[in-house]
Amino acid sequence: MNGIGIAGSGRIARSFTARLIEAGMKVTTFGVSTADGVADRSVRAAQSFASGLQTLILVPADIAETEALLFEEQGFARNTKSLGTIVVAATLSPRYVRALRGRIESRIALIDAPVIGNGRAADEGRITLFLGGSQDRIALLKPVFEIVSKKTVRMGGFGSAMAAKVMNDFLSATTTAVTRIALDWAEAQGIDEARIVELACQGGEGADAPEDGPSYCPIGQQTENSIEMLIQEVEHAFDSALAGAHLTPPRAFEDMMRNVKSRHLH
Repeated sequence: MNGIGIAGSGRIARSFTARLIEAGMKVTTFGVSTADGVADRSVRAAQSFASGLQTLILVPADIAETEALLFEEQGFARNTKSLGTIVVAATLSPRYVRALRGRIESRIALIDAPVIGNGRAADEGRITLFLGGSQDRIALLKPVFEIVSKKTVRMGGFGSAMAAKVMNDFLSATTTAVTRIALDWAEAQGIDEARIVELACQGGEGADAPEDGPSYCPIGQQTENSIEMLIQEVEHAFDSALAGAHLTPPRAFEDMMRNVKSRHLH
């Protein structure tokens, strides 16, 4: 498979690059930091990267970098005539991601592919990719997805995977909060909390290890910004799918998270 390029400063960009090269694929990069944090973002580097680029795997740190790479400083989406597919492999606002379809030429296929898992799991190819886009285009890139991930799940059309990722983070965060409450209840009744934790782990039999899963707003580390960001993204995901969607669940979650205190297992 030719013409594959990875662009962005996101941590997982380096993992994707290493795994694809190790598998024998020819991959070019732009803005991907080396182990010592160096990344060439010069005009010459951008021009060289865009030459012959057919599939752009975008791994930005945030929306600002996405704008720069696609439309502004580098403008790969506007200026690369050979480009046929853009894969957005980052967690961004579902509303923002869906809006990209109207800003990028229809000849360019779009796939959103947010990552479920952490950096270590990405290095080892143990992440899960939620995919949104046409079945035909996803099938064409199957060899790439199989190299960088352990599992892929197509959620639907473009933008659906990003909304699913937000919901997945929401479920993870609420599960963490409810587990904290359950441990308090167990302690109040003289139950060994280790037994409760053991039961919880058995309930997730077949899932990845906890350190490989989503870790949005971990208990004791949640901040005003991280909580509000998750609440906004959940609301945006609802808003993208349903007119007048009911937003009581995310707001109830917000109250729960703000009042949960740090807890250490004995």
